[in-house]
Amino acid sequence: MKAFVVLHGQTDFDAEGKIIGSGEQSLNELGKEQAREAAKALQSKGIDMILSSPQTHTMETSDIIAEGLGLGTNKITKGLILKERAFGDFEGKLKSEVDMFVLCSWFGHAVTPNGETLKETVGRVIPYMNNMLKIFRTKTMLLVVPEHVARVLFWFFNGLPKPGEERVTQPDNCAIYEFDTDDIPQEIRDFSSVAALPVSSDGHDDPGRLLTQSEIDDLIEEILKK
Repeated sequence: MKAFVVLHGQTDFDAEGKIIGSGEQSLNELGKEQAREAAKALQSKGIDMILSSPQTHTMETSDIIAEGLGLGTNKITKGLILKERAFGDFEGKLKSEVDMFVLCSWFGHAVTPNGETLKETVGRVIPYMNNMLKIFRTKTMLLVVPEHVARVLFWFFNGLPKPGEERVTQPDNCAIYEFDTDDIPQEIRDFSSVAALPVSSDGHDDPGRLLTQSEIDDLIEEILKK
């Protein structure tokens, strides 16, 4: 199966080179147009569902793409665990004011004051994605996410970086990245066995809820009946 990753459309913070982090931004006019163009490019990809970060800029992007693909809002799952990395005191600052390479280094231990380390972001996103692919294993999924979650997803599909091979990927707004879910490295598949999953009545996930393997199997069986 295929999975597609799209960074949200442009916001004013993006245009100004500022760090959004866990904050909320609306798409600007260019960002809305980028989302519409992404929808056109995805029309032939057989997208079954959209898994979106819960922030305003990602949900707006998801809504525009879903409309362009003719998908109802019930095809969008809001993944709370896919929220952007928290940058604490750095949020709202210009990226040029901080050392983004150090902050985004897998091998470093840079701490964002009152924020989240990159490894903490990895520690929540990869287990979550392992279970999401188990549940939606027959679906072609589009992931609409913020910048640093996108970087973690590149590692999810390609493997964690090796010493001397690290790259700080800078995804473009609404650029489309395609991955084969059968090619996920074993080190990623083994990263964790359980993670928070979408179990609430409104279709959104509860980040405090852990499912057992039997519950995961029941969910898969239910989905396959549809």
